[in-house]
Amino acid sequence: MKLYRAVALLTVFWLVLNAAAGERVLRTAAGGRVKTLDPVLADDFASRNMVGALYDTLLEYDYLARPYRLIPAMLAELPTANADHTVYRFRLRPELRFAADPGLDANDRAITAEDVKFSLLRLADARLHSPLYWLIRGKIAGVEAFHEESGRAKAGDYALYDRPLAGFVIISELEFEIRLVKSDPRFLYVLAMPNLAVVPRRAVERYGEEFARHPVGSGPFVLTGWINDYKIELSRNPDFRRQLFPEADLDSDRKRPLPLADRVIFFQIKQPVSAWLLFLQGELDISAVDKDNLDLAGGGGELPPALARRGIRLWRIPEFEIRYVGFNFSDPKLGNNRKLRQAMSLAYDVQLRVEHSGRQLIPAQGPVPPGVAGFDPDYRNPFARCDLTEARRLLAEAGYPDGIDPATGEHLRFTYDQTGNTSAYRQLGELAAADWRKIGIEIEPVLNNNARFYEKMRQGKLQLFRLSWVGDYPDAENFLQLFYSGNIGSCNRTGFADPEFDRLYERILPMADSPERTAIYRRMTDLIGKQAAWIFEGYPISFQLTHGWLRNFVPHDFAFARWKYLSVEPAERDRAKETFTPLSFRELR
Repeated sequence: MKLYRAVALLTVFWLVLNAAAGERVLRTAAGGRVKTLDPVLADDFASRNMVGALYDTLLEYDYLARPYRLIPAMLAELPTANADHTVYRFRLRPELRFAADPGLDANDRAITAEDVKFSLLRLADARLHSPLYWLIRGKIAGVEAFHEESGRAKAGDYALYDRPLAGFVIISELEFEIRLVKSDPRFLYVLAMPNLAVVPRRAVERYGEEFARHPVGSGPFVLTGWINDYKIELSRNPDFRRQLFPEADLDSDRKRPLPLADRVIFFQIKQPVSAWLLFLQGELDISAVDKDNLDLAGGGGELPPALARRGIRLWRIPEFEIRYVGFNFSDPKLGNNRKLRQAMSLAYDVQLRVEHSGRQLIPAQGPVPPGVAGFDPDYRNPFARCDLTEARRLLAEAGYPDGIDPATGEHLRFTYDQTGNTSAYRQLGELAAADWRKIGIEIEPVLNNNARFYEKMRQGKLQLFRLSWVGDYPDAENFLQLFYSGNIGSCNRTGFADPEFDRLYERILPMADSPERTAIYRRMTDLIGKQAAWIFEGYPISFQLTHGWLRNFVPHDFAFARWKYLSVEPAERDRAKETFTPLSFRELR
């Protein structure tokens, strides 16, 4: 049945895609179901990336620079800050315009500081229940008071947006200041996230809840079609601010204003096998490779010659994410017994998880991923390895020889919760139970849906659990905050608390990037490792396949608007597809 559906889907795609001949039309999968196109509600990967194509932000990440660095987007230049990074001053580019839309009059399209203020405050509007409010909560002066007042306001009442806000001072139509409650050298990273994109007030007022499906922005593209569970189609925004990409692959693109593609079509493909077949036939320009199809793409290693001859390239991309097993520190056995946690860490065989993932995982020594200051490639966590002999010794010192609880005469027993209930999660639960059984600890794997998992977490009913954290910005602090006691109940999911760690964390908060701060980051990582605050599993790896006619693809953790840089050569694609012949499974391995 799956193969029949895939063939039927291919037929529909052929009809749609051939109608686009002659244009630069980029075709890809959406990467998941797009739930909303409202920036303040877009907390999932697919929705956020779509928002990044339709809206613009004050700042953005340089597409090519590594380490990552911010550059002006809607701003005329980088903002300035006072000495203690509590006041930032901004100046907008004068030519900025919202895209043409029936909801906007001609006078509504010019973008001003008032639009920036309105967009920031929408994150804090309690009536919208934005899951991203935490990005500015406790940072911009006056935001909490606005949040509280908005919760009492009637739906559709925007009068409170017109009142002065201590943390946002408008100097002129194009100039403004943002004033923070306390020093924060990392604040500018927040302004590059698509959730802080600038939206027009008049369109929000006119469309109400429908604004989530009727986006009006100033980004590189505009929405021209959205068919649920089928496709989302974007077209070039003729009013997008002028931006060039002088490092483009082709000379002809280096003087061509962004976006380089005329259209982008995001197909919402539920079955990975369908996306795989479409990519092989040249009907998708770029495609993620899931675990089930990885063997058909060289197993993540060298690309099969048959695919290489087609000009296909395989990209192995470490993600800016850490997967871990958390201990509930409010549990009397787990939270109060460091040697028990260390023993359980040493019994956890990360290499088995690497194999289970199809080699889509890099073992981790600590919470900070590669690519940011604070990551030390030479650091070795003494408990991030599999050593059953040492695990048994520490378990005995913890008071549980051979895993036996002397108070009961029975083996220690803990629950182990995960956020999914598929066969893959079941297998991971079985692996965990087998690992800890080797040192005499019994585990009860528990499968949950997402809502049930987080409800149990809020109620403190978890003992051991497997989770991950995806970085919001390229700074080690974004990962180290997960261990700060002040964040217990929010991003500190385990309840870990250590006075020395807290002291170091509070020390680095007002510090800008420097060798001194990097050294403190490394001390904090070492402290976490020795305390066995987590079991560090690894950094996931994603695999992408691209065709040779795709231009300017560069892996980037924060390129929310990457679509404006990408382009295709239609004639090259057509010529290449004429040479494609069916491939056997043997040729794909």
